[in-house]
Amino acid sequence: MKSEVAQKLMQMLGFKELYPPQKAAVEAGVEEGQSLLVSSPTASGKTFIAMTALASAAMRGLKAFYTSPLRSIAMEKYRQFREVLPKLSLRVGISIGDLNVNDEAVIKRSDVVITTYEKLDSIIRNSPSLVGEIGALVVDEIHYVDDDKRGPVIETLLSKVMYKSKGVQVVALSATVSNVDEIARWLNAKLVASDWRPVPLSEGVYKDGVIHFADGSKRKVEEVSVNPSINLVVDESKQGGQTLVFAQSRRRAMQLAKAASKLPKGLLSFDQRKAREYAAKMMSTEGPRLLREELAGLISLGVSYHHAGLSNEQRTIIEDAFREGALAAIFATPTLAAGVNLPARRVVIAEVDRYDETQGVPRDIKVFEYKQFAGRAGRPGLDPYGEAIIVASRPRSVKELMEEYIKAKPERLESRLYGVRGLRHSALGAIASGVANDFSSLLELHRRTLYYIQRGEERLQQLLRMSIDDLVAWGLVTEADGKLRATELGDAVSRTYLDPASVPKLRKLIKRVRNKFTTEALLYIISSMPDMNPLPLRSSEAEKIMDIAIERVPMIIDIVDWDDPDSVAALKTTLALLDWVEEISDDKIAETYDVGPGDVASVIDTAKWIANSLADIAPAAGLPEDVGGQLRVLARRIESGVRPELLPLVEIPGIGRVRARRLYSAGFKTLESLASASPQQLLRVPGLGPATVASILEFFGRKDEAASLKGGREEGVGLDRFA
Repeated sequence: MKSEVAQKLMQMLGFKELYPPQKAAVEAGVEEGQSLLVSSPTASGKTFIAMTALASAAMRGLKAFYTSPLRSIAMEKYRQFREVLPKLSLRVGISIGDLNVNDEAVIKRSDVVITTYEKLDSIIRNSPSLVGEIGALVVDEIHYVDDDKRGPVIETLLSKVMYKSKGVQVVALSATVSNVDEIARWLNAKLVASDWRPVPLSEGVYKDGVIHFADGSKRKVEEVSVNPSINLVVDESKQGGQTLVFAQSRRRAMQLAKAASKLPKGLLSFDQRKAREYAAKMMSTEGPRLLREELAGLISLGVSYHHAGLSNEQRTIIEDAFREGALAAIFATPTLAAGVNLPARRVVIAEVDRYDETQGVPRDIKVFEYKQFAGRAGRPGLDPYGEAIIVASRPRSVKELMEEYIKAKPERLESRLYGVRGLRHSALGAIASGVANDFSSLLELHRRTLYYIQRGEERLQQLLRMSIDDLVAWGLVTEADGKLRATELGDAVSRTYLDPASVPKLRKLIKRVRNKFTTEALLYIISSMPDMNPLPLRSSEAEKIMDIAIERVPMIIDIVDWDDPDSVAALKTTLALLDWVEEISDDKIAETYDVGPGDVASVIDTAKWIANSLADIAPAAGLPEDVGGQLRVLARRIESGVRPELLPLVEIPGIGRVRARRLYSAGFKTLESLASASPQQLLRVPGLGPATVASILEFFGRKDEAASLKGGREEGVGLDRFA
């Protein structure tokens, strides 16, 4: 077999031989541009296959892209690829920022570009000629095609690439799924399917103090706690292994971690010195002090919880602590299984049912999700085996759980284009970027979707017709003499990557605010947009939110539809954002709205993008001339969490909301006043150490003075992000 690139990569990575799935991919032609669907378990070597495809295409002078569903995965791959591919004289770039920002410079200077599904789709919309230049596209986690939110994006993105880029190599990477032949047919790809794992996996069910393994063997577990999951953690720790425990809610994960921390000393084995080091690192992160203290305390005792409500920095510290042996166990929500690579010798599934908030009842998790959890069991090169163990609740028998999960095949991947939302988004992007200009070409484009393979032409035509009718009715597209053209507004919406349904929603809210575009009203509009994931709202919170709103934002009370839970959730999000831009402390925001820094960070990130995007479409949407400018300023305030007067100060590197306010209070209210300040004057400001003062001096070109201050200690804890 030809494997020049693979051989070079093996040499650089220190591989003596390829794993079976890797060898099969090379034999199938991954270096020669052959499209592949690789379906194999976690840790079976799919990243090497991706690297081989990207390097081979780039070395042939083609533009190569890697795309994933999550920024965390993209960042992990960027770090991995950047360590290796430059040795082949290949430039690696990353583009995972705001969807309304065109990273054309990154694309031009890079041979291999790492990005996310949505970002790549946005890049193609803003630079439509790029789609024809793509030589290789690696799609990681292709099973996300079955995800309600990201599924339509990746499906229509792939249809666009396959439609416009003739001869493009698509390498799709997936965990084990049932209908791999169908997915391969959709992608016009060769199938590389394997059940091989680098570490043998034993699966079992735990009930009444005994693990019942699928091979018929049993293992008695000492019961040191009333909680089965904690017994399994202690049992594994005694054998020198670590455990990932998956709980189906944040509250449950936190409860389990706290319960484990109260175990008698000596039951958990972990590196206590490193645990203290990581506990100290946790205390230096941003976010509410009470949360940092709780996490630091847990880590010092060898355990932690992990969920999306924590900041990226906090989650990374927990993951690194686990890798370094500072933790015996992590109690996590399912988001950890979907994120970065973090294996453990034992994986425990604490429960197989999850509360469905839309239906108000618990529902069993999918077999596919269980397989994703189980795939984390066993660290290649470190563990002789991996174990995935389901904890049986009282009504469920061992046999039942064995049949329903361990011996069952994962569900089929299904297209999520069954509603018009995804097709509307795709159709507008195709029309605005010139990929399609009539119903026939739009239909031909979407014949490349999985939806077409699974549902057929008649249903696809119906959905496309409905989508076009909506776009025309909303003033985003015109249809005349069989031709489809984007209006000025449609073109603006497409470029920003906003959901087209934002337009009718915006018009409805504009009428309600009666041209009174206050900060509060604009934040409510932003929080109500279809692309916003609002802060979670429990039914018991509605009255509390109403009371806060009456006190804080009486001017928008009449805008809210109090009978609509989504409107109330948007109001809760509005109030949290208002507190943020009014410089209310993290601790107070967390306490008032019962949210974590990760929740707030996600809302801030999305709100900033929506604010800038609404500013972009404001003229075409008929908004008053000054509203676009208001939205731009508000976007900057959302990004930094400050009142307007601090915006100039937070432009300085190292100066965030806390230090900017301290500078302002000390009399440094403008950049001009800072430019002439002496180092001694600045050092007298609370919270400003030598390194921060040096950063300020460098900003104003005073490099000699800055050099004399570097290396000094900073003051305060937890000021790094919001400094």
